[in-house]
Parts: sequence; structure tokens; C-alpha cells
Amino acid sequence: GHIRDAILIPNETITTSERPDLLSDTNATILVYCRSGNRSAQAARKLVSLGYVNVYDFGGINTWPYELVN
Repeated sequence: GHIRDAILIPNETITTSERPDLLSDTNATILVYCRSGNRSAQAARKLVSLGYVNVYDFGGINTWPYELVN
């Protein structure tokens, strides 16, 4: 499952040389998560290195206490 209205951008597709097309605003608030927290931390670091300034890694979806979309 995923959080409603989430945008899927796999960590493996984020490079340190090109910003993801779906994230055009470097000042937007970006909440990053994955299944357990490891890949989200990697993705958050890459996004910050690309110039995004409001990146928040909240770890794994396995600890998300709210409803998910399947």
C-alpha cells in the first residue's frame, strides 16, 4: 500500500545529477518514505544534494499508523 496522493519516485531512479521531473519545485515540502526506512534516507539525501530545501524523511511505511491505499 501507499499513502493517499503519494507520488512514486523509486530511490533507484533518483540521480545526483538530474532533478526528478515530478518534483519541479525545489521549495516544496517533500515527505519521503519507503517500506522500512533505509531507501527513504538515501532518497532524502539525494534530493537535498539536488537543491531541494524542505525534504523530510519519515522512515518506513511499516510504522505508518494511518490508512493506506492498496
